[in-house]
Formats: sequence, C-alpha cells, structure tokens
Amino acid sequence: MIMKILFCTNTFENVVNGPSKFANYLLEINRLYKHVEIRILTEDISIDSLAKYQNKVFRLDLKLNFFTKIWGFIYRMFPYYNACQKLRAEYNFDIIVFNNAITGIWSAIKLNKPVIGMINDDTSASISWRNFDGSRKYFRHSVFKYLEKIASIFEAGIIVNSQFLHGFLLKIYKPDPGNLHILHKGAKIKNSRPELFPVLNSCIKILFIKSDFTRGGLFDLIDALNLLKDFSLELQIVGPKINYKQEILDRNLSANVTINLIGPVSEESVKKLMEENDFLIIPSRQEAFGVANLEALAIGLSVITSNVGGIPEVMNFGKNGWMVSPGNPLELANAIRHAIENPDERLVKQQNGYDFVCHNFSHEQVLDRFLGILEKYKP
Repeated sequence: MIMKILFCTNTFENVVNGPSKFANYLLEINRLYKHVEIRILTEDISIDSLAKYQNKVFRLDLKLNFFTKIWGFIYRMFPYYNACQKLRAEYNFDIIVFNNAITGIWSAIKLNKPVIGMINDDTSASISWRNFDGSRKYFRHSVFKYLEKIASIFEAGIIVNSQFLHGFLLKIYKPDPGNLHILHKGAKIKNSRPELFPVLNSCIKILFIKSDFTRGGLFDLIDALNLLKDFSLELQIVGPKINYKQEILDRNLSANVTINLIGPVSEESVKKLMEENDFLIIPSRQEAFGVANLEALAIGLSVITSNVGGIPEVMNFGKNGWMVSPGNPLELANAIRHAIENPDERLVKQQNGYDFVCHNFSHEQVLDRFLGILEKYKP
C-alpha cells in the first residue's frame, strides 16, 4: 500500500536556508520510491512555477500584513489547516509533516491524521531569564518556546536536525523520548571526489555565510582577521542584508583585509562562491547543526568553525576541519594561521570531510531516514 505524505512549508521556491533546501529535494521521493508519494503545500511558489512540478506542489495563497508577518508561524496554523482540509478530497494523504512545528499545532489538534513537526534550531528553546534583554525578538521567541513545547505534546512526532538539539529539547521541553527523532540535513554529492588543491590564492579568500551574522560570529571573524597582519585576506560575506553594510565595514580596522558584502544570494551562487574560495569560516556563537559547513565539506572546501551545538557532528569532532571556542578572536586567528601554514593537514581534512559527508549525509541517506521515521506513524 502506498504511503501518501503531505509536506507543509513556508519556504520552498526561495531557497535560502537548511529547511527550504530540505523541502526542495523531498520531491525526489516520488522518483526514488515506489511505495511512497509526497506532495508539497507551500505559500512560497509563484503561480507561473506550478506547472513544472506536475501537480506535486500545491500553492497556498497567503498574504501577510505587518502584524501577521511578525507572528507568522502562529498565524499560519489556521490557513494551513484549512488548506489541508480542502486538499483531502484531491490528495488523501496519510501523514502531514510541517517544516515548522508551530504551524502544525492546529492541524494536530483538529485533523484525524498523524502530524509530524520539525524544530530546526535552538533559538526559542534557549530563551530564559538569563538572556533577557527586553527586545521584541526576546518576547517573540519566548512565545515560540511555549508553542514549541505545545507542539511536542499534541503532534504525533517531532523531528530535529542534530543529536545536540535532540538532547537539548529533551531537557527543556521534556517530550516523550519515543516521539523525538533525529534527522540530519543532507548535501548533494558529486559523482566523483572533487579535485583538492593544497595551494591557496595569493590573496587568501575567505567565505562567511549566515544571514544572522551576530549569531554566526561575523564580528569575531573580522576581529580575528585583523590580527593576521602578515597575510593578504579577502572576506566575502553572504547572507546579511545590504543595509548592514556600513556597520560591518566599520568593524574592519586592518588595511590587509578587504571585505565584500554580497548579501542574500541563490543556492547556485553560494555553490560557485564555495568553489572559488580557500576557506569557509563561520565561527558561530550558537548553531543547532550548520548546513553551510556540510555543503562546504561536500565540495572539498576547508572549513574553520566553532565547537558549539550540532557543529561537531558535522565536523566529526575536528577530523574534517578546525573548531575553536565561540567568541574568541585570538583562538580563531591562531587556527586560521595554522590552517594557512599547513597545506598537508588541510588536504587531509578536506579528504576526511568529503568522505564523511558521502558516508553519512547524502540526500539519498537523508530521504531513507526520513521515510523510516514516518513509517512508524503510518496508519
């Protein structure tokens, strides 16, 4: 009997982060598996794009105003529930999966179908009186923390993206351990091992990718580069909006460091940048998993990052690259210098990283694990 899955996601066509990338390659299930069908329900697709998906993607016409955009994941509960109800006549799904667990709460309460929610980071769960700052962001995530806990009660299962996040949510939300599942994100793997070059550009090119650049440790990276006076360095920054340009440029105090703020770009552009740079360096202060690190390893790019959250799971605890303590520019500068000056070690770590991703994080492996989780909830 065919298992029919409906996957609901607010990000799909505009591929900018791990959850949207995951949603995009889910449609491969229809090609690779005979016993499973999957359809996507999303607000993030243009009417003109629907035809190319051959009725495998449904569009939710959702218009957000200023207030509903701020509380979007809560507001979305109701239009996504209504759309799921209507779709049952056209596509009688067995299981619903929500890319954001909060959006799935109302469907879990009202629909007589198993609802699985995904929690993709630890931002809301980390909120406590210890990090109170009185900001609007703090209060938003305080509400989201409460709702994520509700989701872990009402939804049949919760999927998280790292062992770190699994352990953290068990501690904070205390769900039934049998209903909390780990599903690492995946990466596209080339058919053959990428050609690895130990020689660096004369002006060493460093790539940083993170829209939340404070969380990603961008200023720690700039401060570290300012300590490396004897190297010519170019830092290319992907993710932050251009209106942050002056704030970022003002942080650079060294003439040997050139900064190029690229801003948000497409997935194809990110891949091209990874192939052109010498290092990916994201010294995150907080990170549940770290998809960018994974993608860099998959193409053989040297990675320097921090040892927080789920990052060590991607980095194989230092075998695939270099990890430093978060918020420590001096330690980061020393790691960068060491990586530059030791080409043989760079090559070993590049090879380790590529092999590790191939053996553990290919898209096909992720899809197998995803369907293995859902099999437990099949009616």
